[in-house]
Amino acid sequence: GKSNRVSILLRVLPVLTILSVTFLMQSERGSFVFPAQNSNEEINSAQIVANDIDFLEMGLNTGKINSAQIVGNDRDFLEIGLKTGTDKVLGPRRLEKCRKDAKDCVRDAVEPKCRTGARHFYHTVYQKWLGSSSIDNVEPFQFLEIGFYHGEGYDAYTTFMPRGEAHSMEISCTKQWPEKWGNFAMTNPRYQEYRDKQRLHCGDASKYEDLKRVWNTKMKRPDAPPLKLVIDDGSHLAIHMATTLFFWFPRIEPGGILVVEDIQPIKMANEFRLHLLPQVMKDLHYCGDDRVKDDVCFPTIRHLVQSIHCEMHICVFERNNEPSEEPDEEHSMPPPHALKSKKCLFGED
Repeated sequence: GKSNRVSILLRVLPVLTILSVTFLMQSERGSFVFPAQNSNEEINSAQIVANDIDFLEMGLNTGKINSAQIVGNDRDFLEIGLKTGTDKVLGPRRLEKCRKDAKDCVRDAVEPKCRTGARHFYHTVYQKWLGSSSIDNVEPFQFLEIGFYHGEGYDAYTTFMPRGEAHSMEISCTKQWPEKWGNFAMTNPRYQEYRDKQRLHCGDASKYEDLKRVWNTKMKRPDAPPLKLVIDDGSHLAIHMATTLFFWFPRIEPGGILVVEDIQPIKMANEFRLHLLPQVMKDLHYCGDDRVKDDVCFPTIRHLVQSIHCEMHICVFERNNEPSEEPDEEHSMPPPHALKSKKCLFGED
């Protein structure tokens, strides 16, 4: 009768409320651990963030999750980045000072965030996409940073994601680097430790030979965890950013991500932002049917892209569930039109 329906409703409402809050939390936080999960798949490990006993019991009863899939709180990338001193997170503090006194602004700009100069706001991206990979019980994974420099960013990543097997490539410690410019990496107090543990690799990340050497001899080991993350914070030259994308994106395991930093409006990076990125975006929406004449810009990576997410001066390329690949040298490097978009986008030479 009516009283029974009311009783059932009162029992169901708390569960519905918990579910609503949980999914709202996911919406705010972004994807869980390295997403790219199809909507018809069951809930994967480390994808649920909840402490409510009713939600836990409900999940266990439905068989969708088990107790090992409930995770704790994320680490705070902003807090960690401020401690290591990386410029990835120095934007908010400088902007606060700049708003109070124009003398503390690095330059004039219409967009307030740009007034901070090379001090960035990347913590929002890293918290959104990597927060759930910062927990203590996440499955081990491997990640690579392009551009160690002084190591503040590397130290932030390793502190933020202690379960990740970290690697970094740096050109300033190579023999071909001009001696007068110095070895930037040596300023890090743990430089020799990172070298001895074979986590910091001296090499030119724009050269196929160096990339292949680091991948084959240092990272692609039988006992290595899966490669789930690559971050480009190297020279900021558009062609070098493109090389990172074309070499590493196919080698990242399903559901992983590739991050390219410093895609700001500067001459050295402009071609990546204005030419390469729109072509990847076009391929993301490619259908390949007879209704609309359309061409694929980048056939070596088009079938691997799940999504592209950008915030100011930083973009995330998300891998779908297709298996990782080992392209040959020709297909591991940017094609001739990578930084010349007119032909693929508009049919113009």
